[in-house]
Amino acid sequence: MFNLDFNGMIPKNMENRGKIVLNDNLNEIEQLFEHRKVPKKGLSDDKIKLLLRILSYMDTDKDPKGIRIGEREARIISKLQEELVGGFCHGVGRSGNLIDPQPKAPGASIMYYLTNTLLKNFLKNLGLGVEAISVPVSTGMSLSLCLNGCRKMYNTNSVIYPYAAHKSPIKGVSLTGMPMRLVETVLDGDEVYVDVGDIEDAIKKELSNNNNPCVLSTLTFFPPRRSDDIVEIGKLCEEYDIPHIINGAYAIQNEYYLNKLKKGFKYRIDSVVSSSDKNLLTPIGGGIIYSKNKDFLKEVSYSYPGRACATPIVNILISLLSIGMEKYKNMMNKQKNSRKLLHKLLTNLANKIDSKVLNVENPISECISVEGNSLEIAGKLYNMRITGPRGVLGNDKFGTCYLYKYPYNYIVINASIGVKEDDIINAVNKLESLLIDR
Repeated sequence: MFNLDFNGMIPKNMENRGKIVLNDNLNEIEQLFEHRKVPKKGLSDDKIKLLLRILSYMDTDKDPKGIRIGEREARIISKLQEELVGGFCHGVGRSGNLIDPQPKAPGASIMYYLTNTLLKNFLKNLGLGVEAISVPVSTGMSLSLCLNGCRKMYNTNSVIYPYAAHKSPIKGVSLTGMPMRLVETVLDGDEVYVDVGDIEDAIKKELSNNNNPCVLSTLTFFPPRRSDDIVEIGKLCEEYDIPHIINGAYAIQNEYYLNKLKKGFKYRIDSVVSSSDKNLLTPIGGGIIYSKNKDFLKEVSYSYPGRACATPIVNILISLLSIGMEKYKNMMNKQKNSRKLLHKLLTNLANKIDSKVLNVENPISECISVEGNSLEIAGKLYNMRITGPRGVLGNDKFGTCYLYKYPYNYIVINASIGVKEDDIINAVNKLESLLIDR
């Protein structure tokens, strides 16, 4: 990578010995560009910093002889700002296309290309043979980009939304300006779900009104809302030739969701959106959009207005390089064990207080029914320095995803990737102390 001339500075045997160390340290970076795959074992922070520094030194704002007279020349007031963007002050993309190389930022353009290439390889290692792009916005905005892609590629002008009480996708639809047709949920035991037949009825109504609809389905959400049947929805979308976008915010971290996606991609799925922070443990602000259709991803990237901040992209790259595939798969296994632990602890608690763990199929989260005001209980947990539990009242039509009265007030607790078992144990113990005292 570096052709440095050390000749005559130190004894030759020492020079050769030093070059062996230097070359071995640079080898992982060279291998990364040669193979363009997520490493089996993660890279050290020092090597990731070196990679970012090498690439950022290719951008024109680092040119020691450059003459910069444009209105946007990556002029910054503080080195702290440069550090926050990994050195890529020019950002990524061009005003007309997020994934286009930026002439003022050759290094950032390579960084972005590498990130997307590694994402594709990462998903392939998890069993999904898809194209992928990283985007500098979170789930709701990413869904909005996908819906705009539908509008541009398929003349979509309305969105069918099987009801899930998630403000981000609802606002994402609103941002596109397209009208939304909600499909109501029904109750099946403890589970709330949307009947596929009702989705088909909604499709027929939209088509009869001379609209070009798409379906925005939900794969991952809090219980008691069950995952949408993305396979059957995909079949419907294939039959009626309409786009199908999936909100899979934390789908990547668990084989349950990955297996559903593998089956779903046999039918009509135009794109899936997942969150970088929920799956790759980055700071909030990045999205992962993946699809079998490379042309559709291009349309999605065309929908992004303006150049983009590099920080969320850099964070995704850092996570992929730092975790490595072996550690990520180990973390997935730990997540499954954490979910089993959560179920065991909540079941024991339910037996103590004559309550129940709601019977809802969800590989990440659990619900326990509670007497009294679940919102107040969740608030007390927050004041006890526990973040994450969600309290929902049975008559909260938004919180339950059910437009009638749900049978229980309940608390939702998650066991997502990266959670510590001690935190699960302590959270349930604190919850027990509140419920027993009542």
